[in-house]
Amino acid sequence: MTDNKAVQNMLQIALTTAANHYDFYLKAANVVETPQVKALLMVLADTEGELMDRIRLMMTTGILDAIEEVRKESFILGDPDPTPFGMDRTPFARSNPDTDPRLFVCNRALEMEFKGFSFYSSISTRAKSEMMRRLYEYLAFIKSGQIQKIRKVCETF
Repeated sequence: MTDNKAVQNMLQIALTTAANHYDFYLKAANVVETPQVKALLMVLADTEGELMDRIRLMMTTGILDAIEEVRKESFILGDPDPTPFGMDRTPFARSNPDTDPRLFVCNRALEMEFKGFSFYSSISTRAKSEMMRRLYEYLAFIKSGQIQKIRKVCETF
């Protein structure tokens, strides 16, 4: 498989994954009643929407701009923290995970985005070409940023 075809296949997988996350967040936002949780879900849906736009742009113009963006950011954020909220952390230290919708949504979002981060990170270390490695690093970089947004918003609850 040529690098270009492999890149297009990976971008299609990433687009499908982002679309699934976007759909999940929107559907969840439509059924929750807690304003803070609804707002968090809409932020997460917006973030996935932005990722979908970036992926579509890469599919039409190529990935070089995305690779350069990561290089400029020097994406040395380190691995994001996967620790769920409510595990002796404020603001959820006294919350019941079975009854607090904020805790459930925050932890579910962390779980989903961390799985994406881990997937892209692990593939980047095994990529056979430099271009594919950098594409996977870019996608992991985006997921890391999403995880930071989740943490920032959830810590305000």
